[in-house]
Formats: sequence, structure tokens, C-alpha cells
Amino acid sequence: MSRRRGFTLIELLVVIAIVAVLVAILLPAVQQAREAARGSQCKNNMKQVVLGLHNYCETHSVLPFATICGSNAATVAVGGTSNSRQSWFHMVLPYVDQAALYNIYAPRILNNEFPGGWPEATRVVAGFMCPSDPENPKITNQGFHGNYVVCHGNAAMPGSGSFAATNGMFYALSKVKLTDVKDGLSNTAMLGELKLAKDGAPIAPGNASCGSPHDLRGRYHNTYHGGHTFTTMRPPNTPIGDLMQYGQGTLDAPVRACSSGLNEVHARSYHTGLANIGMGDGSIRSVSDNVDQDLFIGMGSINARDKVPVD
Repeated sequence: MSRRRGFTLIELLVVIAIVAVLVAILLPAVQQAREAARGSQCKNNMKQVVLGLHNYCETHSVLPFATICGSNAATVAVGGTSNSRQSWFHMVLPYVDQAALYNIYAPRILNNEFPGGWPEATRVVAGFMCPSDPENPKITNQGFHGNYVVCHGNAAMPGSGSFAATNGMFYALSKVKLTDVKDGLSNTAMLGELKLAKDGAPIAPGNASCGSPHDLRGRYHNTYHGGHTFTTMRPPNTPIGDLMQYGQGTLDAPVRACSSGLNEVHARSYHTGLANIGMGDGSIRSVSDNVDQDLFIGMGSINARDKVPVD
């Protein structure tokens, strides 16, 4: 009589335990490798946007303005722009291989149409999103939001309807030339990352919800309430919440207070311990959360004559 050979229950349990241990060891490595790939893609996306800003400047001799946005702005801007929400995002599109999309937006902007009614405003441009952001892609009632915004300097930005100049490369109706950057392009921040908060998610304890269930940071099509630029006045991923005129933050991207006069949006990312910053020379730097605050403040200004941290 032949005997049939097989595993005992104990042997089977041992094999299962070994497999479980190997999976537990391997899974973090796989996740780390995936995040490294996403981080590289994020840097590449930012690189293309920064190069697009340079190509715009080469064509027009100045960098694009941050926004034309303002209530009844005809007295200080181009006539008939009271509804216009044009921002640097629209202006750089032809220089990041999105000319066809720009050609859709341009007549709407010229016709002074409010972007809340544009069906094309929901069009996602993948190159303006960080693949590590779980909100990718993010669309709200006024269109597409992106993770990358230009730097207006190292202080808070004046509020809605204001066309005051700031000390960075981009502000309302700015006409900054590369030669205006006295610090040197390699020392000055041009582009930074934002965390996009999930609509309706819990806000941080003690933080504010400023009149809207939407997070307005990174909202390219309506920049009236800010969120289209960032400041270097605090280090990346600062635990101090942003200052907003309108909109809601979350635990990941808190809003500490509501303000009708100032916006204070800080660089934040889903990359652990850092945020990527696009510099004026076209390089992308991974800046640590623990960067010297004075160094980071200096990166925002075009005339502070400060040096920048080394990766």
C-alpha cells in the first residue's frame, strides 16, 4: 500500500508565517520605491513649469504676472476686467505644450467671462499636479486646482482687489524681468508646492473655516481670494496654518485664521520632510522642513542678497 506524502499543519503554518514576514519586509520597500518615483515625477513636472515660465519671459521680456484679479479692476488694470480671473497659469500654458487649451481660455478671458461658468475650467493639466497628492486630480465648483504655485516673496500677500507690489518674482500685474532678480536666479524661489486639502475633511483643532467648504489653494481659474502664490516667510510644511480670505483647510493643510486683508499660503507637500522648490535658474531643490528659517525667507525675495540651502 503506497503512502501519500504531504505537509503537516505545523509545516503549513510555518510557511505561511515566513511568507507573511517576507511581505511585511518587502511592502515598505515597494512603497518607498513608488514614492521615490512619484517624487522624481513631481520634480520633473515642476521643471517643465519653470522652463515654461522662462520661455514666456524669453518671448515677452518679462515674467507673467501672478494675477489680474480684482473687483471692478478697470481703474487699475486693463479696461473691462472686473470678472477676469486670469492668472500666470493661463499665460504659461502655450509654453508647456498646452497651446490648444490656452486658445480655448483666451477668448473667455478677453470677453470678461467669470470662470465659474467655463465648462473647460475643469480640464485637468497633469503637469501641474504632484503624483504624491491623494487629491490628484482636484476639481471644485470653479475648476481645476494644481499643486504648483509661483512665489510672491517672503511676506503675506495683499488681499483681494489689491495690486500692491511684493518683493518676489510674481504679484498682481507684475512685470518682473530676470535682470530684476538681484540675488541671482539660482538663489531665488520661482515655484513651490502646495498640499491640496480634501473638501469637507475635518479641519485642524483650533483652526478656521473661512466661509467655504472648498480649499481654494492652487485654484488657477479664480485667484481673487488668493491661493495662487506662496510665501517663504515660514519653512516648508510649517505646523502654523495658512492665513486665508476664503476657503477651508484640513488637518494636512490647516488654515489658522480668516482675513480680508492678507493671504499667507506656505509651501507644503506630501513628500516626507521636505517640499520641492523651483528656483529662478530652472533647478528644482528639495528643501527640508528643518531648513534655516532665515535662509528660506531670503529665497523668496529678489533683492535680499541671501544664499540658499544646499540639498
